[in-house]
Amino acid sequence: MKEIISRAMSSGMDFTRGSTIKAFLARLDIDQDVYDKVYITLKNMAFKHDFSNTHFDQRIVLLPHCLRNVEKCKAKFTELGYICAECGECDIGEIKKVADDLGYKGVYVVPGGSMARKVMEETKPAAVVGVACFLELAENMEQVVVYHIIPQGVPLLKEGCKNTLVDKEKLKEILKQR
Repeated sequence: MKEIISRAMSSGMDFTRGSTIKAFLARLDIDQDVYDKVYITLKNMAFKHDFSNTHFDQRIVLLPHCLRNVEKCKAKFTELGYICAECGECDIGEIKKVADDLGYKGVYVVPGGSMARKVMEETKPAAVVGVACFLELAENMEQVVVYHIIPQGVPLLKEGCKNTLVDKEKLKEILKQR
């Protein structure tokens, strides 16, 4: 994968659009299964500089509701997703604390893409850090361009519809980018 990304970045192509990445990967005869992973990595690299130059108070974090410990979660559901009670039963409270301490505009725990779009329309961030499964993350990173929002994405380590996992250290590293 590193070789693919290295070749892509050295090609001089504009990788801010998914169609460009698909065309590049097709030329390299890369399997579609690899597409989402490469796309997310290239998108993160393409927008890293702009993201790093965006003030924390203009950034939001979108987390999937599947990160919650469904059996023990004390979060309340609102029109903009779940409000974390910071009960310690999952990683969301720790992630929220890091973002809050940095001065992020907000951390939103959402059940899907339509609510994520609603959050972005209501909060109007300049940048967003999204966490999701590979397919949803790739799709949503493509869509935020429509809103002129600078994306960074972190794929889930363990996918599924409940009790999923994210690489917290990688996520914290992205949250702290300056």
